[in-house]
Amino acid sequence: MRTILTIIAAFIFQTTFAQIKYGTYKITGDTKDFGGGTLFSELIIKKNKTFTYKYLTSTSCFLWYDSDGKWAINKDTLVLTDTVISHHPVVDFTKSKETNDNKISILVKTKQDKPIQGIKVLYIFKNHKDTLSGLTNSDGKFVIDTKNRTATKKEGKYRSVDDVEIWIVYFTKAGQEQTTNNFSDLSAEIECVIDDEAKNEAVLRTTTYKIENKNLVYLTQRYDKEDVRPGRYLFGSFTFDKE
Repeated sequence: MRTILTIIAAFIFQTTFAQIKYGTYKITGDTKDFGGGTLFSELIIKKNKTFTYKYLTSTSCFLWYDSDGKWAINKDTLVLTDTVISHHPVVDFTKSKETNDNKISILVKTKQDKPIQGIKVLYIFKNHKDTLSGLTNSDGKFVIDTKNRTATKKEGKYRSVDDVEIWIVYFTKAGQEQTTNNFSDLSAEIECVIDDEAKNEAVLRTTTYKIENKNLVYLTQRYDKEDVRPGRYLFGSFTFDKE
């Protein structure tokens, strides 16, 4: 009788909770193209309830990284939790919108939406040697006239935006120089926010996958804080490769 009950209990458990295979999972073909490169990332599920995610891309080996965390199963869902750093720079481009008016309009403001006057803007046009500069006005704006410039022809699957490179130069209250750069079309509206109180912070990331036999199908990803900019990806669906 005890044997029968054990078998029944095991059957109920297996039909209620999906099983996960330990070992290495490879990113699947339908999610491997990302950001202009080909992904060959791996997800390693370990017996001790931990995992290692290896972000691997053909774009550049300098973008590769590993992330370690814990895993759990909730019915037919695999739940991964790990800690990542949310990056909050003091000088940050927050908006770039393409326009059609032969100028690049740059607005520099505080986090509270107050314009900042006298911020140095550096810029250089593609295929030109000289770096030009200017200062934002009382409205926090600086305008680059581009009506006599020729835009670069955009080709390929992933559109490259590099007609002009722009730097915002700012000295913090502590006297430290902070710069950031951005590439733009020849007609655009750009916003940059300066926040002296900005700092990086650790956040908890939770990623869920549906378990379908040997496949892990991406479902959701969320963080335990607002305005998270992880700078690190945990992306794609996976299929089992090897133990």
